[in-house]
Amino acid sequence: DGGRKRILRRLGPEANDALDEFLELALGYERKAPASLQGFLAWLRTADLEVKRDMEISRNEVRVMTVHGAKGLEAPVVFLIDTTSSPSDTQRLKLIHLPPHQATPETPKIVVWVGRKAEDPSVVAAARRTMLAETEDEYRRLLYVAMTRAADRLIVGGCMPGNMNTVRKFSWYDLIRQGLDASGLQLQTVETSGGTVKRYARPDGDAPITGQPATTEAAPVELPSWLSEPVPQENNTADLLRPSAAAAEDDGRRWRSGDSPQARAHALRRGTLVHRLLQSLPDIAAEYRREAALNFLRRNASDWSKGERENLTARVLALIDDRRFAAVFGAGSRAEVPIVGRLMREGHPPVLVSGQIDRLIVTESEVLVVDFKTNQPPPGSAAQTPAAYIRQLALYRAMLASLYPQRVIRTALIWTETPDLMEILAPALDAELGSDVKA
Repeated sequence: DGGRKRILRRLGPEANDALDEFLELALGYERKAPASLQGFLAWLRTADLEVKRDMEISRNEVRVMTVHGAKGLEAPVVFLIDTTSSPSDTQRLKLIHLPPHQATPETPKIVVWVGRKAEDPSVVAAARRTMLAETEDEYRRLLYVAMTRAADRLIVGGCMPGNMNTVRKFSWYDLIRQGLDASGLQLQTVETSGGTVKRYARPDGDAPITGQPATTEAAPVELPSWLSEPVPQENNTADLLRPSAAAAEDDGRRWRSGDSPQARAHALRRGTLVHRLLQSLPDIAAEYRREAALNFLRRNASDWSKGERENLTARVLALIDDRRFAAVFGAGSRAEVPIVGRLMREGHPPVLVSGQIDRLIVTESEVLVVDFKTNQPPPGSAAQTPAAYIRQLALYRAMLASLYPQRVIRTALIWTETPDLMEILAPALDAELGSDVKA
């Protein structure tokens, strides 16, 4: 759908490698696990992935890199743009590592927080000098790496420190200047509007520069007008439906006029706790479920009385142990299954569906979709069931039909307060979804 083109227009060709690697990871995940966006993101977060780009490929582009990132690379022209800072600028020595006294080299160092340098004890002063020496050694090693990246030209620049009239001693700029002054190279000084430029070259190198550098006389670059315009809002051609959220909103509207805000909040909280227990308890051995449920409620409903917590635990356990629902909570059933997909409608734009199935049971012959509802009191028949609940199941059935075309898709609601399982039959689902929708 032109997504890659839009990304590259925004981020540039550098994004190609990352896009290719991301798509390869997505295809690899689909070969190993069910195609789930939530599962893929969880796997991606825990995976230790590193994308290595082949930087040796010659491209007509400018690369902005750190010295560490440039190791092993070479370019015709290299700019060192920040050479006037000293190593102490990037490491304020407040935490000093003290070597353990009379210990093996593998023993961890002791770290102390220090104040002013003049107040250092002798041991801390020696450790501070050691750390400074190590920092300066690393500073010089990086300078060697930076200078040896250039094949033809090395341009050295930097900003003069605001509180100084000269460049810091032993900064990269100072070290480079000292080295080049003593190198025997030809020096040419060129005065420009931005200051003095020093050019060092081999005696048999290019002809010396005469007059102002060409760059100072170049015409100003005219930026394209779109650079200062806000990015236009991208229009999604497909509507997004979240059946789980829609059903939850419908729950929020179904209150009796006499219910107080506190009663409504309590009921919503109770429903959340019931869903969480029904999700987790079936995976715990039966003899440990009661204690696990009570521990969970003590943490998440500590303001409830002991009797309320025990009553809710008993209701949930009775629901899980009910033989009528053995298949719902038995082996092979899955809880909180994310489902994302696209529904095509004849004569209408496509619809994107994103939801969460409370319980999914897949067998060789059929698929059962179950959604838990905590309504008080529950409806007496399927005809009295809120339309949002039926629409939710209808969308789930339509999405699963494309995944399991050879199996019967059944849907049901479990009313946790009764408890009762109410199957919603195909005619009601088709009527609610609309005859113009197909998976």
